[in-house]
Amino acid sequence: MQILSIHLKNIKSHRDTELTFSPGINVLSGPNGVGKSTIFEAIGYAMFGVDAQSFVGNVERFISIGAKRGEIAVVFEVADGEHFKVSRTVGTPSKWLLAEESGGAFEVEEHKDGKETEARLKELLGLNSGRSLAEQFELVIGPFQNEFLGPFVIKQPTKRRDKFDEILGIDTWRKTFNETKVLASAIKAKVDSLESAIGPLQDQVAELPAKKDEHKTAKKDLEQAETELAAQQKQLKDLELLLLSIDRREKDLKELEKEIEALKERITNGNEMIGKQKLLVGEAKKAHKVIEETTPGKKAYEQAETRLSELREQVKVQRKLEQEAAEHKTQVGKLGERFKVESQSIEQTRKELAAEEKTLADSRKALSLDAEQKALSDRLPEIRVNLEWVRKQLGQLEGRRAGLQEGSEKLAEGVCPFFQEPCLNIAERPPGDVFTAKFSELDQERQRLHEQVQRLEQEEKSASQASDQIKAVAVKLEGLDAQMKSLDNRRNANELKAEGLGELQKEQAAVQQQLDEKQSLLETYNRLQADIEKEEQEKARHQEARDRFVANQQQAAELDQRRTDLDKFEKHLKQLQEGLVEKEETSRKLCKEYDAAEHEKLRQQKNDLWGGVNALGQKVKGLTADVSRLSAEVDKLSQIEKDIADKKEQIKGYKEKDELVKFLRNRVFRNVSGYLSERFREEISHRANRIYRIISEVDEELAWGENYQIVLRDMVDGELRERADDQLSGGQTMSAVVALRLAMLQTIGARIAFFDEPTSNLDVTRRENLAHAFRAIDVGKEEVTEHWYDQLFLISHDVAFTEITDQILTLD
Repeated sequence: MQILSIHLKNIKSHRDTELTFSPGINVLSGPNGVGKSTIFEAIGYAMFGVDAQSFVGNVERFISIGAKRGEIAVVFEVADGEHFKVSRTVGTPSKWLLAEESGGAFEVEEHKDGKETEARLKELLGLNSGRSLAEQFELVIGPFQNEFLGPFVIKQPTKRRDKFDEILGIDTWRKTFNETKVLASAIKAKVDSLESAIGPLQDQVAELPAKKDEHKTAKKDLEQAETELAAQQKQLKDLELLLLSIDRREKDLKELEKEIEALKERITNGNEMIGKQKLLVGEAKKAHKVIEETTPGKKAYEQAETRLSELREQVKVQRKLEQEAAEHKTQVGKLGERFKVESQSIEQTRKELAAEEKTLADSRKALSLDAEQKALSDRLPEIRVNLEWVRKQLGQLEGRRAGLQEGSEKLAEGVCPFFQEPCLNIAERPPGDVFTAKFSELDQERQRLHEQVQRLEQEEKSASQASDQIKAVAVKLEGLDAQMKSLDNRRNANELKAEGLGELQKEQAAVQQQLDEKQSLLETYNRLQADIEKEEQEKARHQEARDRFVANQQQAAELDQRRTDLDKFEKHLKQLQEGLVEKEETSRKLCKEYDAAEHEKLRQQKNDLWGGVNALGQKVKGLTADVSRLSAEVDKLSQIEKDIADKKEQIKGYKEKDELVKFLRNRVFRNVSGYLSERFREEISHRANRIYRIISEVDEELAWGENYQIVLRDMVDGELRERADDQLSGGQTMSAVVALRLAMLQTIGARIAFFDEPTSNLDVTRRENLAHAFRAIDVGKEEVTEHWYDQLFLISHDVAFTEITDQILTLD
């Protein structure tokens, strides 16, 4: 199994960090505070399900400052080469997902909850012990830095034993032994409780025979009452059938009488409606006559109204033409005024441009250049080159003079400074005469060069001033050129504007022509108002005839319908009168068949039977309740009798369980935890001792004593010496703890392990030896142990791990 990479997003100091790991040993290095331990915490959180509160007091502190949500994703490879990615979010809601790689992408597996996800991870990591993944990580695989020494340095033997029994998973046996004592007491208490409950139940069961006899008698009385009730119910049913037929005759007779009364009322109403309908028919005839008389006047009215509508439409056209003529007249005036204003503007602009052009010409004449100054300006580069050359000559001269000065001081005695003997170059004259002539020549040459430099500097200054003046004139001339160009642009624009005056005149002429056309059209509408007045008089003359036509139009149109309705009403009245005669004849026949006295006598007989049936019903109901009550009491007592037998059987079973618990406690649970502890300590001590000897390079034996106490043994003066607890130094304790933890990891079968600063409290030699011990464990060398895991993760600042690590990840 191998962790391939981890990606942290908004986890403590890691805003967006991704690390890739190699097989073997991976060392995380870097200054304090960069989040090395956070990498281990993130792996524990995402891959082993450790609660974030195990790292921080508040879950929100596990998220980067300012973020609301964090996420961790770990990609790992299992033994068969398959790749998986486990991801877990920090924040609400929290998600824990496991995905398998398929076709280059990860597909999330369907798990109903976190327990199912953890079970799947246990299977993939090969950690299918009874303990949760979080506990295995915190206790053995990746204990936090402050917990690394924790259980090893507990002073109380009992507490230390319980802690390591928990880590090794054998605490269950001791807990089981202690808990079975409580179980034995609980079994005895249960037996006592069952025996004490049987006595009162047996007293209740003694009444069962008497209750059975009473229940039998009640059932016999109930059967007799039910037989009598059935006979009376049959007699009542027959009487009710006879009454039902007589009731139907009575009902039919009453309904027929109601129908006869309703028909008589409808006939009376029909006579009234026929009279009213005859009046409506008469009114419709009169309206029809008025319609015939007023139809010509109504048509003349409508014709006048149509003509008026057409004339009013012509008025709208006339008003529109008048409006358009007014608009054209206004537009002609505006165009004339605009032509006048623009002509004056163009002429004024021409005068202004001529004046500005004259001013610019005068300015250009005033900026004429001096030929002497221009020649001096042109010589400026040459003067600067000569000045530089003379200064260089002067510098070289100063260097020569400084060298002569040094030589004169060294040869003041006439002795060569190199050979320490009289100098042959000045053997025929004193040293002072040799250098005096040289200094004189150099001083003359230096004076000449100084004068030449001053002259050239003066020429350079004059030429520079002339150059600046020429540049200033050039700048002003460029400004004048720009102004002249702007002046030309304005002149061109003004001339274009002048050319546009012709278009303006054409536009004015076109508008004037449109105005003349509109005014010509308006002359055709001069008699329009007179025509409107004439048609209005015609309309008023026929107004009365049209109003009478409209007032009588609806009634005249309803004449035919009213006549039809009158015929229908008369036919319907005739049908009602015929129906009344028929129903009166039927009523007379029904009255002969129905006897009211006999009907009342049968009703009284029915009421008497109802009273008897109800009395018997109440009696049957009471007997039924008694039978049910007695049956329930008998069933209850029978159940109690059965419960007594069940409780006796339970007492027998509990006594057998008590014997079994005593056997397990005394023969099994009492000794198993101690036996397993001894076997684990023996196996782990054997492995840890070899690792410890490599780390410490001393002739000492590491043993894990009773109650998991660290013990070092060696020979002093031929006698065996044992040291433990306070007798050990910090380096010895740390070396022993590292060796024991490595051995424990191998024992439980973990394929990966995490160590946070394992070299603290160790000297240089032990740190180097520990590093080589890790490498030996990793590759299976030096017979320390077989190669039992795939990856080892360490946090360390120690350079000792540089030589043995497969990968160093430096965080900054």
